[in-house]
Amino acid sequence: MKVAIEHGPNRSGPGEYLNASFQSKGIGGWRTLYLDFLRASPLRAMTSLVELGSGSPDFLRSVPQVRKAAVDIGDRYAGEFRESGIDFHKRDLSTDTLADLGRFDIVICSDVFEHLIDPAFALANIRAMVGDEGVLISHVPNEFSLRKTLSVMMGRSTSMYFHKGEEEWTDPHLRRFTRIGFERFLRTNFQHNVSIQHLKHSRFARMLRFFGGAVPYCLEGGPTFISTNHGETAHELRRAAEAFDA
Repeated sequence: MKVAIEHGPNRSGPGEYLNASFQSKGIGGWRTLYLDFLRASPLRAMTSLVELGSGSPDFLRSVPQVRKAAVDIGDRYAGEFRESGIDFHKRDLSTDTLADLGRFDIVICSDVFEHLIDPAFALANIRAMVGDEGVLISHVPNEFSLRKTLSVMMGRSTSMYFHKGEEEWTDPHLRRFTRIGFERFLRTNFQHNVSIQHLKHSRFARMLRFFGGAVPYCLEGGPTFISTNHGETAHELRRAAEAFDA
């Protein structure tokens, strides 16, 4: 995860917020889907991977790539990464470049862009890291779900859908993306963006798709894409997504 401002009078900086408040990401949620692609799609032939906004080492310990690295704004898990033989780098993705880390075949950036003051700066750095043939796997949360949005509209709750221990004036989510907006954002640096969010649909959304209905954005889990500038890789990834969906 990633924060780029201070929150509250007793917090000394963005990295301290992460170290004090964020729990281990583990391998739950969207990371189980990423692992499916890393193990069974064209990505399995790629040998290097870096996770931006890494949290704990659990996910990177499980990926099949040989060369692995982690980047985070806080160093809470730095020792655990190094004990696991995984390079760790402390960076603020809104202001720090990543050029010294070298090239990687795959970048994972999940639940990070919504925390950044300058997500465009971070995306340009990612594009430089993966070159013309690498890929970015990225996800941002859907903050416009039907139930939550109706609750706000009816005056029954605040807009704090995710970091509920915070108040609206200390919300670490600095950006709110729609599916349309997030794909436009990715297209500023990546020509091909393969959507895989439907592979984690809720039961009701899956039922709608089964009967031929379109799933409205308010029922989706959040925009999730595999992005690349390599046309053949994108074609193979679309085929893999169809196979997972079968």
